[in-house]
Amino acid sequence: MAGEWSERPLGELIENFDGIRKPVKEADRRPGRYPYYGASGVVDYVDNYLFDGEYLLIAEDGENLRTRNTPVAFMARGKFWVNNHAHIVRGNREADTRFLMYALSASDINGYLTGSAMPKLTQANLNRIPLLTPPLLEQHAIARILGTLDEKIELNRRMSETLEAMARAVFKSWFVDFDPVRAKVEGCSTGLPEQLDQLLPASFEESELGEIPTAWAVGALGDIATHQRRGAPPHEIESDTPYIALEHMPKRSIALSEWTAANGLGSNKFRFRAREILFGKLRPYFHKVGVAPVDGVCSTDIVVVVPKSNHWFGLVLEHVSSDAFVRYTSAGSTGTKMPRTSWTEMARYPVVIPPKAVAEAFTRVVEPCVDKIIAGIHESRILATLRDTLLPKLICGELRISKAEQLVGQVA
Repeated sequence: MAGEWSERPLGELIENFDGIRKPVKEADRRPGRYPYYGASGVVDYVDNYLFDGEYLLIAEDGENLRTRNTPVAFMARGKFWVNNHAHIVRGNREADTRFLMYALSASDINGYLTGSAMPKLTQANLNRIPLLTPPLLEQHAIARILGTLDEKIELNRRMSETLEAMARAVFKSWFVDFDPVRAKVEGCSTGLPEQLDQLLPASFEESELGEIPTAWAVGALGDIATHQRRGAPPHEIESDTPYIALEHMPKRSIALSEWTAANGLGSNKFRFRAREILFGKLRPYFHKVGVAPVDGVCSTDIVVVVPKSNHWFGLVLEHVSSDAFVRYTSAGSTGTKMPRTSWTEMARYPVVIPPKAVAEAFTRVVEPCVDKIIAGIHESRILATLRDTLLPKLICGELRISKAEQLVGQVA
């Protein structure tokens, strides 16, 4: 270890801005474009901000301080709001803020937590946490190396968002607003390839769902998709099988990048296959819907939705992941404290069904987007594994900067 490294309390390395943070009740929040942060990340988007810049947020309370299922320290950048469940700090002239984030992620903070029912990290105890600290230039280098991996992971996440938005926009244009058909009615170009253009009618007809393209049908989700109930008792599940529970599923994103090994499961699960669609039926208003990137098993609070044939894949995915479908399932859920929907209810969801050739053309638009999202997930997991391997060795001075740079250069 370099001789210039020293152990210092966090309070000597930071500026604290807790006095500026301000909670806003959900009922009082006005929707906007600025992230509203809590103890574990963004909890909402609001119309105003408290901070503008780069800061380190550290969870102040919550069970995650013990379980650490998500990072207890994370960066917030740009304009944002923070409630009173996260400390907000920044490195002083002797510390790199990103280095502090990585150092905290590698630190055991259990001895600085108070409270039994609800763990809490007070500001006083936060300041006492000891960190092994190298000179500032070396902090910058460590932060840069680990940050390179995190930036690539973030780039993959943003790319997934873009691809998902692109597919959603085409779905809305073709199957909600019927833009190409309206263009033909008006004698305008649809902008679509000739072969696809010829599949579309040039008129509308009335239906129970309103005006729809002529010769298209009104049906239900159950006409084009099914729920695969492949039961898996614990004794039949291999310990290294990927397991997805509701807590692994992000909100409002089809990119399912988190899963654990199924080792030690104590109850029945459902099996799913890669590219099948998973829908969280418990509290469906949380909007947890995604495409499985691997074969595995999932909680029975997740419905495994499978198109009846592959040409329906795009249509099924976009319907099931839509805001309209989530509202529908939320309205039809049963139970007060733990409302659940069911496949029976989901299957009744009314949909406009185009000819198979049109559905197949849309699937050809969606599938490359999904393939890229899944490829990005696997790449990000490799990058995260390397980051998590390098982090403790860099933070304690065991691994030389030059060697770490060489390893990162091979994958990022």
